[in-house]
Amino acid sequence: MGVLSAEEKAIVDTVRDFVDREVRPVVRDMEHANEYPAKLIEQMKAMGIFGLAVPEPWGEAHVSMHCYALVTAELARGWMSLAGAMGGHTVVAKLLVDFGTQEQKDRYLPAMATGEIRATMALTEPGGGSDLQASRRGPRSEVTTTSSTGRRPGSPTRAARASSRFSARRTCTPSPGTRESPFCWWSTVPA
Repeated sequence: MGVLSAEEKAIVDTVRDFVDREVRPVVRDMEHANEYPAKLIEQMKAMGIFGLAVPEPWGEAHVSMHCYALVTAELARGWMSLAGAMGGHTVVAKLLVDFGTQEQKDRYLPAMATGEIRATMALTEPGGGSDLQASRRGPRSEVTTTSSTGRRPGSPTRAARASSRFSARRTCTPSPGTRESPFCWWSTVPA
């Protein structure tokens, strides 16, 4: 484990305080009511949590992996759904950083760093769990509500509330003993 800088320690402490003060007192009632944590997500945006994995020049608060892991652990300690919202967003940001075009990076990452654009992933089909390789469906030429909104049976509400989605779907049936790469696409939700 790495050593946190003073700034990173302050970030972790701030998130810990947020969880104790704002999340833990309401999580049980919200979870039982199946209520989307809109107010908590807005507070996370204001705190800069959605930009912790977005590097310069697009973000201003990029942190070490150690700090990011501690922030994730604090959020999960309060409510796993909040850690999940940050985690899915971060995976999409990292995919854009590593594989996006310069135009995509410049267009999306600054707004993702502030939480203005919140991203999530749609990786599977109904009953598929989180194993994309287990998907039975192939690509489709048309986009339907299932693939464009993230609203499939059992889908997390964060997929329906995100302003951008990274989606992956198998392109073919793999040969026995092989695993092919999924076909992926990026979509934004009209304002």
